[in-house]
Amino acid sequence: MGPSVGLVLLFYFIPVILTFLIAFTDMGRTLIWRFIGLDNFARLFGVGSRDPLIPRILLNTIVYTLGALPLTIVGGLLIAVLSMRMRPSAGLFFRSVFFIPRAIPPVVWGFLWAWSFEGTRYGLFNAILAALGLPTVQWLIRYPMIIVILANGFLGISLAMLVFSAAIATIPQELTRAAEVDGASEGQVIRYVILPMLKWPILTMTAWHLMSFLNSYVYIMLITGGGPYYATEVWSLYAYHAAFTQYRYGYGASLVVLLVVVNVVLFLIILKAFGMQRMLTRGKIEV
Repeated sequence: MGPSVGLVLLFYFIPVILTFLIAFTDMGRTLIWRFIGLDNFARLFGVGSRDPLIPRILLNTIVYTLGALPLTIVGGLLIAVLSMRMRPSAGLFFRSVFFIPRAIPPVVWGFLWAWSFEGTRYGLFNAILAALGLPTVQWLIRYPMIIVILANGFLGISLAMLVFSAAIATIPQELTRAAEVDGASEGQVIRYVILPMLKWPILTMTAWHLMSFLNSYVYIMLITGGGPYYATEVWSLYAYHAAFTQYRYGYGASLVVLLVVVNVVLFLIILKAFGMQRMLTRGKIEV
């Protein structure tokens, strides 16, 4: 286990420790460490020299997460349930189609969305509008947040669909057949038999994608770059820009540290609210 532990220490724990240390400095382009205490965090909370963009960034992060999360979970669940109730060949085809975004490299997926919503007549949707004799639309200016939510939501759907489909395949067929014999309709079988059996996969995917959307910024950076005028700038992307575009490494590190703390708190809340401890507890056999 030595090489594996060494790699984890070198590329995970040491960078995390350095990030926490840098958050208490004013490190900039010169890479000089000068300890400034809690000044970076005070600026985040509006104490002293406040950052006027923080309220906008925080609102964008909340809207983005709360928009993409339901789309991912509900969309993945809907596709999984419907495709698993089809003929096997048809269900496999639809699941394969919706899994394509997961197989596409992030850069390709991001630029496909950027090209599709290009504001000129060369964009996919504007080309369709032009063929219909309709005026073009500046999609990335008028609806930037909706576009990045859809791009990330459809990407998340593929993973959620895969997990839900695998969970549905493990449900004993005797349960669904018994319900059908008792006169249950297709909708009733899904509602009263299949969905209750998917409790833990649904909770797991909800927790997974909640953390994922809070920390994701790659596709937003590729599609909109956080614009226009910070309209899609989320917390993680703002930290990236602060550190690697504006070279304010200390301030960028403080943004990341606060994001890590929020992730830990949310994870503990999810563990408590969802009762995941019961899922991890070993079963007891009563004699």
